Amino acid sequence: MSIAFPIPPLARFSSLGQLAAAFSASLALSGLTVPALASETLLTVITAEGVETALDREALEALPQHEFSTETQWTWEEQSFSGPLLIDVLKEAGLPDPANGGMIEFVADDGYHAKIDLTENAQYLTDAYPIVTTRVNGEPFPLENNGPLWVMFPYDEHPELDIEPVHNMTVWQLLQIVQLAE
Repeated sequence: MSIAFPIPPLARFSSLGQLAAAFSASLALSGLTVPALASETLLTVITAEGVETALDREALEALPQHEFSTETQWTWEEQSFSGPLLIDVLKEAGLPDPANGGMIEFVADDGYHAKIDLTENAQYLTDAYPIVTTRVNGEPFPLENNGPLWVMFPYDEHPELDIEPVHNMTVWQLLQIVQLAE
């Protein structure tokens, strides 16, 4: 028996994540399923020395979790965001506390890069926010909904965060955090 999978041409996909999502959707449409990989890496943190820490959902959700509800310019209605603090993720990967300065770069699946000067932005990197969102409204969220990770700030609770430098750090489809050499 031959099964045809309705997968669009590879040229339509800008990332392996999008290709994997399309393949999974095609399997679902055909009635076949593939179990989710429990240890699928969601985030890779890379030190300036090139040491990589791969974090899957289980590792991220084993860190202390924080939750807040906020409306954003990207969601247009209040949503609940939950996940570990960014500073806890950095600590887990062996990066120094943001208060010590340095530069990091967020790399997103869609090709977006945001360089963050930790000294200049220390006031926005606190023990209350931002979080690396692993769940929206209590559920994991897919790449096509800006997931599976999104750096998020509590905009409603802290209106002073509704400024361009913070918007630039609000990275969806987060794949990597890279410590830049000084």
